[in-house]
This record gives sequence, C-alpha cells and structure tokens, in this order.
Amino acid sequence: MAPPDADPRSGAPRQAGARDGEDGTEVLEGTVDRVTFHSEESLYTVLRVRSEAPVAFGGGDPAGLFGSQVTAVGPTPRPSEGLAVRLVGRWTEHATHGRQFEFESLEVRPPENRAGLVKYLASSAFHGIGETLARRIVEALGTDALERIRTDESCLVGIKGLSGDVAAELVETVRREFGSHAAHAFLVGLGLGPWQADAAVRALGENVQSRVSKDPYILARKVDGIGFVVADRAARELGLPPDGIERRRAALLHRLGEDVSQGHCFAPADELIATTRELLKSQQDDAAFVEALDGLRKMGEIVIDRAGVVDEEEVEETSDDRSEEPALGTLAVQRVWPTRLFQHERGLARGLVALSTAGEVRPWADERDIELAERRARLDLSDEQRAAVSGLLTHPVCVLTGGPGVGKTTVMRLVVDLALSTGARVKLASPTGRAAKRLSEATEREASTIHRLLELEPGSRRFKHGPDKPLPTDLLVVDEVSMLDVRLADHLVRALAAPTRVIFVGDPDQLPSVAAGRVLADLLDSSRIPVFRLTRIYRQAQRSLIVTNAHRILAGEIPVAPEAVVEGEPSDFFFFRTQGEEATARRLVDVVANRIPRAFGIDWKKDVQVLAPMYRGACGVDALNDHLREAAASTTAREIVVRGRHWRVGDRVIHTRNDYEKDVFNGDMGTITRIAPDGSALTVDYPDRAVLYEAKDLGDLQPAFAITVHRSQGGEFPAVVMPMVPQHFVMLQRHLLYTAVTRAKQLLVLVGEPRALELAVANAEQRFRRSGLAERLRAAGRN
Repeated sequence: MAPPDADPRSGAPRQAGARDGEDGTEVLEGTVDRVTFHSEESLYTVLRVRSEAPVAFGGGDPAGLFGSQVTAVGPTPRPSEGLAVRLVGRWTEHATHGRQFEFESLEVRPPENRAGLVKYLASSAFHGIGETLARRIVEALGTDALERIRTDESCLVGIKGLSGDVAAELVETVRREFGSHAAHAFLVGLGLGPWQADAAVRALGENVQSRVSKDPYILARKVDGIGFVVADRAARELGLPPDGIERRRAALLHRLGEDVSQGHCFAPADELIATTRELLKSQQDDAAFVEALDGLRKMGEIVIDRAGVVDEEEVEETSDDRSEEPALGTLAVQRVWPTRLFQHERGLARGLVALSTAGEVRPWADERDIELAERRARLDLSDEQRAAVSGLLTHPVCVLTGGPGVGKTTVMRLVVDLALSTGARVKLASPTGRAAKRLSEATEREASTIHRLLELEPGSRRFKHGPDKPLPTDLLVVDEVSMLDVRLADHLVRALAAPTRVIFVGDPDQLPSVAAGRVLADLLDSSRIPVFRLTRIYRQAQRSLIVTNAHRILAGEIPVAPEAVVEGEPSDFFFFRTQGEEATARRLVDVVANRIPRAFGIDWKKDVQVLAPMYRGACGVDALNDHLREAAASTTAREIVVRGRHWRVGDRVIHTRNDYEKDVFNGDMGTITRIAPDGSALTVDYPDRAVLYEAKDLGDLQPAFAITVHRSQGGEFPAVVMPMVPQHFVMLQRHLLYTAVTRAKQLLVLVGEPRALELAVANAEQRFRRSGLAERLRAAGRN
C-alpha cells in the first residue's frame, strides 16, 4: 500500500509543489516558519514556509532537500508561525527576491507533531503563552490539543501557570484562526476574491460556511462589495440549479437595487420582471417571477402596491405595511419597493402631514415687525421677498426656493433673526458639512449637518433624536434640500414634534440627491406644502457673469464668457478654448496651477476646485487628480502607497461614505497633514477636526483636487475650473453644467471645446426618478 502522502497515480512520494490540476496550479505543503509581512488592509502576505518534502519548481524537477525553506506570497488572513499549510498556486521568478511560490489559496492545518504544536502555541498569536507554558499544554492534551481546545474549553482547567483570562483568549484565538482560514479557503473555492472572502467572513461571522452553503445569495444581500454576479457564481459552484427560485429572487433584488442606485424608490413590476429575465437569460414565464416576487414579499424584503392607490389610511394610519400579492393581470400597475425605502417614504409623508395639520399656528411676525427688521438690517426687500418672510414665519411646514442671486440668503437670515427675536429656539442644518458651513456663514449662526444634529448613538447607526426624543427646537431651517434623500429626510422629520416648524430651502434646478428620492421636487409638485419662490435677480448679482450665465444656461442660452483676462475689464467667468482631450487636460492644469494664481492671487491648492462630469478619460477625475497631485507635489512631502494608490502630505481628499464611528460623512473634504513614520496611518484635517485613518480605512478616501460635479453638491468654492470635452457627452447635461457653475463663488473657468458646451446647454433632459412622496402628500390634502 502506498504511504498516505504518496502520489495516487504512481505510489511514489508526493513532492511539495507537484502539479494539482489541469490549470497548471501546483501544491506546496509545509509549516509556516515566519510571517515576513502581512497587510491587514490588502491581505498581502509574505511567508517563509519549511517544506516537509522535496520542493519541485515549475518544471516538476526536484530543486531542494527535505526541510528546505521557500518564500510564499499571496493574499490571506494572517497565519500563525508553526501552522501547517497547504498552498495552491504557481512558482514565479521575482526580479529581486528570486524564486518564490505565488499562492492563490491557503488552507490551514493543525500542527501534526508536538514540536509544531509547541511552536504554534508559543507564537505571537497567543498572548501570555511562552514556550514553557506551551509545552505544559501539549503534554497535558497531546497532539490533538487544538481540536480539544476548540470543542471543549474545560480541558484547559488545571494546567499549571494558565490563568483564566489567558485560557479564554486561547480558546477564542484557536476557534477564530481555524474558522477564518477554513472559511476563507471555502469562499475562495467558490470564486470569491481574497478581499471579498475576507469581507464575507467579517460580515457573516463564524457560521459563514453554513450560511453561504444554505443560501449563497446572502453574499449579495449582506456583504458590502459583493453583488449578484459573484454570489451567482458561488451558487453555481455549490450546484444550485440555474432555474431555481432562489436565483430568481436574488436577481430580482439585484435589479431592484440597481434601480435604487439610480435614485428610484420603486420599480414597476412588469419592467422589473422583464429586465431580470434579460439578466438571467431566462426563458421562464412571468408566473415564475411572480412566484419569486411573492416569496420576497413574504420574507419582508419588498413591498408591493399599485400606482395611484394611496388613500387617507395609507398616509395617516400607523398600521403595518399593506403589501399586496403580485398578480399576473396587474403587473403593469403594480410597484415593487425595497421594504425600508417604502417605510421611509411613507413615514416622511405621514410626518410632514402631522406637522402641517397640528392646529392653528400663530405668525411670529406681522408686517410692522418685518418692516422694522428690514430697516435695522438696512435692507430693501422686494414684494416677493417680503411675502416670503411673512409666509415662512406663519406656516408650520413650507419651502423657500429660487436660483442664484435672487436673495434666498437675505430672506433666510431675516427669518432666523425675527424668529429668534420672539424667543424661539432655532436650529440650522444641511445634508453635508460643506453645505452646513455655507449656511452658517450666510446666517452668521451655528449650523450643522443633519447627521450631527440628530446625534448618533455611540457604537450604533441609530440616531438619539426621534419620535421618543424630539429635537429641542421651535424652528428648523434645512438648506440644500435638493441633496436630501428620502431615508435621511424621514429620520429628520421623525425627530420633529408639533408645534416645531420646518423650512426647507433649495434650488430644484440643482442635481438631485445621490441616494434614492426626489424630496425637494416632490414637495414642490405636491401642492400640499406652501412654496415661496424667488425669481428676481438683484442688481449686485446681475454684475456677476457667474449668476448671469447660470440663468442663461437654465434658459438654454450659451454663456457669455471672455477668453482671456483683460486689465481694466474685470470678469468672474472665462472660457479657454482648446481642441482635443489631451490638450484640454494640459491647458486645464496650467490654468489651475499657474494662470489663476498669477492673475487673481488665489492659492490654488486650497481654493481652486476642479469639477469634471466623469471619472474616466484624459479629462476625467482620475487623470486630472494625477496631474494636479504632481503639480502640487513637494519634494520633501512624506508619501505612502496602499493598494496601488499614492497618498502624500498636502493631498486634498474627500471622504466617500458615512462613517458613524469617525463622525465623518460622505462628501466631507480635508487635507492630509501627517503620515505615520511606519506608514500605517495618516491624518486628515477637516474644517472642524482632525481624523486618523489606518491603512484599512483608506478605501473611504479619494483624491479631491478634482471631483465629480455630483460630489460638489452643497459646496461652494472660491474658484471652480471645469473641462468641457465631447468625450463626456453622456454626462453633458444642462442641469449638471448649471450645478457646476453655481458652485463658484468668485471665479468660474471653463476649459475645452465650444461644441461640448453647446451639447451641455442643449441637453435639458433630467434623469427621471420614480417616487411616490408627492402622490402621498396630495392624497392627504384631499382628505
């Protein structure tokens, strides 16, 4: 009989590094002698592995002795020294380090002898255990010590020198280490990348293998960074049928999620089924997908209702979700909502109705009060401004809207002052930090982000303020409401209790929120909420080409812009014409780093913001950031490289997701001011605080010398520069250009081709968003 480690085909001793399959991969088996390097952020690991068999390199010829050491590199959770491992990969030749084994997967095996066990237990993986104590543990428990520790922690009782705390940590580490490596190997075997596997282990916990085996599509539902395609590949590896209902349910949720990512709150049932069938390349009929939809409804993943069927009970009652069954004959009128979004939109409608119908509201100022306040502030209000001030101080819920230069700030400041003069408590808020800073400067009062206003519970994503603990305020002014999505708006309104009043302020011609919903547009369309619209452009604003051209763009007219700075002819709007994408990029960098500082005395590293419609291309955000970082580079600035991206002291950066623990939110912008000597962390200075980022957190940051127009929403910059090239035609839209232009406070420069500018001004289409908020508010108004 061949020995257990023999080649099953020949009976000869199996070589470490023998070929493992038809794809040319090989196997290396041995013991981890040393972890030379491991990155928690990228999982990239360098190991010194001692092989227990002859080592065979790529050609299959022996090239080493028993017990030889080899270098192995690849992505894996950190293994401990002393562990037996089975690596699958290929031999490669590194230019500096020579021959090494580049592995795709690593399987951990417990040490098979006492010496290996002692080395493992005495390694840095276990705190408080040295070699002497490790020997005692092995002597007491034998060669199956790790299995006994993992399954029965009482086996450690009575071992001399082993305290209760050290024993508890030993049990936890053994269970975690063997569980995480086994789970990692299992998930990589299903087709996940190393980083996706690590994210799945973190998100789904120690039972990840059993949970994924039962339902591989849980990967798409519960793990950030894993979508339907990856989960579907795992399902195929596990043998799930391609026409199974689990696959249809997962695909329907995936397509619904794609619609939500485009800003929609729901999808028409017939369209959702059609696009899902196309995604799956399925020949199954509507009935099969209706069955899957009904399953999702019963699971609580979705709510189904009908367009136009919103009544008094739907808006005003607090009953459970009234989801109906999907039916073949009514798919064209049925709407499919993610449950949470349905609850948020319905909750927002109910909250607004409750605030606006809470009883008679006493005006906070009469005509004489407004006249006196106007005189004290040395203002000369127009009739529409005066009417707006009066109305905003009377109605419990209302909207102030208008474009640039029409006096929204003046009205807002006067309203706040008059409210405060009555003794009212006033709070000001905006969706982003930049917008809150602008609001504070405009009103000369403290303003905060909505997230900070609502206050997060430590260690959770729940807000302190809500129905059980309303905000202590009599008036809330919310600015930049075009950026406000349904979910956050619902949380905000839930935290208000009558007789608190709320004023929403925004410009409907700005780009809509990044997340789902069209809150401002729905408030304006509902005819249920009083709206005060300012239209007159004031003389001071008329002297600004930024304001004039913003209104020209909205009217479909080409902006008026000089092509050069002319002494004695001041202007705040320029268009430098170029031809070709590469030439435009070169000219733009020169304008930003040289011409603007020279002509206007502006510090471009702090006060010039480049806005681009897209990420890709020579004039996209990514390429422009690379050029501008080099233009800004100091020869002495510290720099680190993480996952291929360079970070340097002095870089402007933007945070890209809400991080409740750090109290940093999507769209916050700052500057890197320090990099740790060992490169393990960096510090970003934001306007109101400094935040430390470890290497694993850097995926939340992006370079920000150039950002997309969408990311600039709510912000205002001393100078804005924007490329205009036909290659961005997909995103060249009137409202996007208008949003970019209105971000500039002192100077706006367009660089590019006239044809691209003409395309943008001519394209008045706004991406349609499906929502039901206006419909719900109108229904409440009929009752």
